[in-house]
Amino acid sequence: MKKLFVLFASIALVAAFAASSLAADWNFYGSARVKTFYQKDVDANDNSVKEWDWDLQGNSRIGATVKTNDAIGGGFEYGTGVNVRKLYGTWNFGNGELLVGQNYTPLVAFYSDQVWNSDEGLLSYGDLYGGRQPMLQVKMKNFKVALIKPGTGGLTNPTDKMIPKIEGSYQMQLDKLTLDFFAGINTVEENNDHDVDSFALGVGGIYNMGPLTLKAKVHIAQNPGNYGLSGWGNCRYYTDGDDSDSVGAIIVGNYKMSDKMTLQAGWGGAWHDCGDNDDKIAAIYIQAKLDMAPGFFIVPELGFIDRDDLGDVTYFGAKWQINF
Repeated sequence: MKKLFVLFASIALVAAFAASSLAADWNFYGSARVKTFYQKDVDANDNSVKEWDWDLQGNSRIGATVKTNDAIGGGFEYGTGVNVRKLYGTWNFGNGELLVGQNYTPLVAFYSDQVWNSDEGLLSYGDLYGGRQPMLQVKMKNFKVALIKPGTGGLTNPTDKMIPKIEGSYQMQLDKLTLDFFAGINTVEENNDHDVDSFALGVGGIYNMGPLTLKAKVHIAQNPGNYGLSGWGNCRYYTDGDDSDSVGAIIVGNYKMSDKMTLQAGWGGAWHDCGDNDDKIAAIYIQAKLDMAPGFFIVPELGFIDRDDLGDVTYFGAKWQINF
């Protein structure tokens, strides 16, 4: 009798879950991406390694967006591995939206479509990228503000993480010009002794002239490695009390040749004042996006990476992508 009761209870739970799932609007999606690049990597001692980088990209994904009703929604996204890329819920409270979970932070705005290195997008070469982080975010029209998991990169003993990382962004539309403003601050105590303060400030612009679109972005940062910015993890606070500073910029031009072909060229660079690790890095590329069918495109690309004293990389090849 007890086993029968458990069986009926289990069936009831499954039925209840199924009914709630059917009541929600589920939109599943996926993106399969394969990189096929030949690259020559030259290190600081002029030693070179030539290789094919032929693999499933780590940012291939499958996920869904969900809408339960006019107020409640959410979504999830898994990458290869399997790792959680996104997992969040949203509440529309009338004048705005609250996001609870892991998603891209307000600092993130993709300007470049560089496909080398699993869609690098100049994120490590001059762009401002804070990644996908656990957070509470409020969005009201074109304004976002978020309380985010504190960044502790490069700290040997982060003892006090009482204050969340705070980020905000604002987008302004001016006819053909779109302006994006970004800001973030992070404070963590190390060894119960001193605070490590880091911040990032940036501004970007997109100018649309029909088939031609020009994009540019510039940012400054203090202790970007502690903050958690992509590109230079060693550029951080040092125990002698010195802060590190970083400046980055990118320029991207996009020209739509036809409904089947779009050309893009981009440059990005960053300059780091990091104690004994002063350095500069830069990347330049040119590509053509070839739309083969709805959801299927190939992107041939040629590029060069300058890592200053660490050497350089020359590459060419293509990304193959099908969205479903």
